[in-house]
Amino acid sequence: MRILPRTTCVILSCLLMGNSFAQTPAAVPAPPSGSSPARADGVLKTVALIMGEPNYSVDSAYQELEEGFYSQPELLPGDRMFAPISEIVVNLGGEVQLDTAQQAGTFSLAGKTLRLQAGQLNALLDGKPVQTDIAPQWRNGNLWVSLYWVFDQFGAYTKWDKTRQRFTASLVLPVSKKIASLAKGGPVTERTLLTQTPDFWASAEGTKVADVVLGYQNSDGGWPKLENDTNLTIPVNRSALTGFKSKSTIDNDATTKQIVVLARAYQATRQERFRNGVDKGLDYLMAAQLPNGGWQQNWPNPLGYKARITFNDDAMANVLEVLRDVASLSRDFSFVTSVQARRAHAAYDAGIALILKAQIRVAGKKTGWGGQYDENTLQPAMGRAFELASISGGESVNVVRFLMSIEKPSAEVQQAVQDAVAWLDSAKITGVKRVRKEDRTLEYGFDFVMENTGGSDVTWARFYALETGRPLFAARDSKPRAHFEDVSYERRVKYNWYTSEAATLLSTDYPAWIKRQGLKSVLGARR
Repeated sequence: MRILPRTTCVILSCLLMGNSFAQTPAAVPAPPSGSSPARADGVLKTVALIMGEPNYSVDSAYQELEEGFYSQPELLPGDRMFAPISEIVVNLGGEVQLDTAQQAGTFSLAGKTLRLQAGQLNALLDGKPVQTDIAPQWRNGNLWVSLYWVFDQFGAYTKWDKTRQRFTASLVLPVSKKIASLAKGGPVTERTLLTQTPDFWASAEGTKVADVVLGYQNSDGGWPKLENDTNLTIPVNRSALTGFKSKSTIDNDATTKQIVVLARAYQATRQERFRNGVDKGLDYLMAAQLPNGGWQQNWPNPLGYKARITFNDDAMANVLEVLRDVASLSRDFSFVTSVQARRAHAAYDAGIALILKAQIRVAGKKTGWGGQYDENTLQPAMGRAFELASISGGESVNVVRFLMSIEKPSAEVQQAVQDAVAWLDSAKITGVKRVRKEDRTLEYGFDFVMENTGGSDVTWARFYALETGRPLFAARDSKPRAHFEDVSYERRVKYNWYTSEAATLLSTDYPAWIKRQGLKSVLGARR
């Protein structure tokens, strides 16, 4: 007896139970039903979207529906989900061509090509006329479509879960470099790039890795963001860096890390191609700085919240640390020109001024910093859908540490540190602890709950409300919550809403800084 793979059994069971769109009102033509995909033909992928959330997932890995925006799918008569599909098709390894003049889109996926036009029921599938169930719409330079109908044309098995308000499409795609994962692991990864020794960069293996780093530098001089476990001993598959994934960014150490690495490779080998990479990278950072002194998460042509000035994940601090080293001709950058050093110094000073200006006040008192700021108004702004405009209990610690790293801080910098430390001390949450509870009945097999310990446990919320200074939570629907337990299950277990970073800052880093600067602690006798 042949035993079918579990995924195939699940799909066959769904087919036997019938399609959940069978309840479609008679006034709306029922879409053709997809057939169960088979693994043998290629790679099985499952796409899912949930009403009220500005995301989609491919095999449970979440992506934004429209990168940088908060677009949410809509539900039309007949339980048909209506949403933009461009990012999804690209992430699945397909091709997308959008025609702004015609308000039309051509989508190629799974060996088929579909052309749709806004306001038109008539479409073309591999050049032959077909008719859609719902006319597409053109919104903000993108084409919104009936997901159920479109995925059916590509041969997917589609399903609507009315209870969860969840649409899924499973389809088999031919093996493609675009959907092939980047090589993982190995002796040198994105995570370990900066830990390599000078001897490594002087070796043949080091030169090989530096060439890989140089190989995925974009023409604008910046670098895209790679996963931390990406193997950098072999060339990066640039075909897999599609859509927003290929764009230059300072998010998650991108660009700043690579500039430092190439500087070290140049110092060790004196090979001009590595210096040229550094020069292009520095030019990128200079060109990307806004007149107000900040840097956006993506540049050039950032969209949505990617255009925000970004403190999150040390983005601003990482840029300023590189510029400080360039300006001071530090060991890594002792080879830069005097012109580069002067430009870096001016950009660094402008960045420090912005940090001081961005410190948030609540009830007249200075507190910490937000994760993102509006690039024009410099007001705290929303990041991802669940990262509301707020004071950050995490990013504020990083900013304070950066300010404390300034060798000769001005009086303004010193006061910013003092105010932020006082706020962090007042914002701590005592006597509670986040605890993991195993539960096999749940989707991920566990949950997180907050338990009263009655002891000396100390933690901080990741976010605090701008108006009240109280802990702030959210989910993918962007609605604020006052309590952790009100967060949706997926976001509760897949995002860290608490941080303990400030504990070491207050107990160790700050006292040492106070001593170096000859200042009085704002923590008084409590420390």
